[in-house]
Amino acid sequence: PIKFNGSLFTVPFGDKPEYADYRRWGPGYWWQNTRLPYYAMCAAGDYDLLKPLFQMYTRELLPQFVYRTRHYLNHAGAFVPECITFWGDMFSETYGWQPCEERADKLQASPWHKREWVSGLELSLLALERYQHTLDKDFLRNTALPFVREILTFFGQHYQSGSDGKLVMHPAQSLETWWEATNPMPELAGLYAVTERCLALDDSETTAEDRAFWQSLRAQLPPLPTMQSPDGKTMLAPAHVFKNKRNCENPELYAVFPFRQFGFGRPHIDWGIEALKHRSDRGPFGWRQEDVFMAYLGLSAQARDYVVKRARKKCASQRLPAFWGPNYDWTPDQCHGGMLMKALQSMLLQADGKKIILLPAWPRDWDCEFKLHAPQQTVITGTVKDGKLMAWNITPSNRKADVVAP
Repeated sequence: PIKFNGSLFTVPFGDKPEYADYRRWGPGYWWQNTRLPYYAMCAAGDYDLLKPLFQMYTRELLPQFVYRTRHYLNHAGAFVPECITFWGDMFSETYGWQPCEERADKLQASPWHKREWVSGLELSLLALERYQHTLDKDFLRNTALPFVREILTFFGQHYQSGSDGKLVMHPAQSLETWWEATNPMPELAGLYAVTERCLALDDSETTAEDRAFWQSLRAQLPPLPTMQSPDGKTMLAPAHVFKNKRNCENPELYAVFPFRQFGFGRPHIDWGIEALKHRSDRGPFGWRQEDVFMAYLGLSAQARDYVVKRARKKCASQRLPAFWGPNYDWTPDQCHGGMLMKALQSMLLQADGKKIILLPAWPRDWDCEFKLHAPQQTVITGTVKDGKLMAWNITPSNRKADVVAP
């Protein structure tokens, strides 16, 4: 897969000009950074470019993920660590140097992402989205579903239920930001999103056992966490309980993106808008996702402002304008460009189930011509003038009834 910290390039920068192979954050894969260019690929029709991601994470490394879960945690399923080499091992500096056999707690030593297990749920959702776009049954049966089954089994077996029959996801953390959490938003929203997509699959593509497990797991999920904002309004929260803040992410908004439980056309969009308004960390650069949150919340003016600022943020030491960075990562910064692509696409088109929404967050004074892909092998082209949809075409034509156009 793409290396988030430089792509194909190792660009000398800053205090490491003498070391031609240097990459900030090392030679391995950090999922929260690796994923971002891939979120734009389905809408762009770049399904072939997704293949290396799924080949490594969901096929080649799945047996190791399953083995590690059994070896460390004594139950079935699979968790995907945040930091891995391309052959699947955790980084030694992350896992720690004490041998596994000598540990009472066999999980990694680094607390930064010790229980950050959203990776498998994001990969599951992205695999299911690829299937929804391509309707590639071989991919669904042999790549997506085997991986999804192991990930959902992990969450179903790792946590115990409380007196109300709902899972108590503790100990846990909410991304790298809140190190102590109960029922973290990213994993919980991910479980809602993945089980929703699974249960929407045709019965012919799943088994009765699968569907019974997905329904049972979904019924065990506690409500998504909310809290009162400083304005006295309901807003999304990072977890039901959260403390010990160490990083600058906004995990509460993972319920907006990538997991789409709140947003344009869905109930309680105001909870997401309020969380965005009161987010503790912000900025249109690097792996920050606010541009996409804004698009999914229908906030066209804010999305426009962030997308323009992101597009104009050039690395001062580099000649090429798209060598963004170094931001949080390195140069060129694939996270920065991936979020720019995804935000622009989401301002033009959002798909929710069979529904296709056009111009949900498009600025009124922007013109464009576009061609975007949507689920069910659908392609939409259109022309926008002064923020209005002047003409559009959809293939296949029978999908026209599913389009919500302004």
